[in-house]
Amino acid sequence: MEGVAPPLSLILCVKRGLEKGQPAKFGVLHYLKRYQGEFPEQVSRWLALLQQGKDTHGLIKEISSPHRQVILQLLERGLRGEAIYNVLINLEEEVIEACQEEMSTKLTKLPFILLIPLLLFQFPAFLLLLFGPLLQNFFHSLGGG
Repeated sequence: MEGVAPPLSLILCVKRGLEKGQPAKFGVLHYLKRYQGEFPEQVSRWLALLQQGKDTHGLIKEISSPHRQVILQLLERGLRGEAIYNVLINLEEEVIEACQEEMSTKLTKLPFILLIPLLLFQFPAFLLLLFGPLLQNFFHSLGGG
C-alpha cells in the first residue's frame, strides 16, 4: 500500500482487523507500526490521549482535513465498543472518491505546470536560434556599411 493516502491506509488497516474479528484498536496499532509521517504521529498522540482518558476533541480540531477528523471520531466510537464496520465502509468510499477528485484536479493542472520549463528554458533558446543569425547579419551590415 505504498503511496496510498494516509487516511485511506488507516481505514484499510482497521477494516482488515475488523474482518479478522479483532477489535479496532489492533487495526490502529497495526497502522502505527507500519507507517510513519505526520498523520501517524497525530494518530499516535490521539490514541495516547484516549488511553489516558483525556479529551481528544482539541487534538482532532487541530487536524486540517475533515476526512481525517471524521476517521478519528469514528475510531473513537469503535474503541468504546460501538459497531463501526458499516460506517467505515461508507467512509472508505468517500475517501476514495476524494482521492480520485484530488488526483483529477492535479492532473488537469499538470500540463500548465509543465509549460513553465518550456517558457523559462526552451523558448529563450529557440529565440536565440531564430534571431541569432538575424542579429549577426544586422550587426555585420552596420559595421561593414
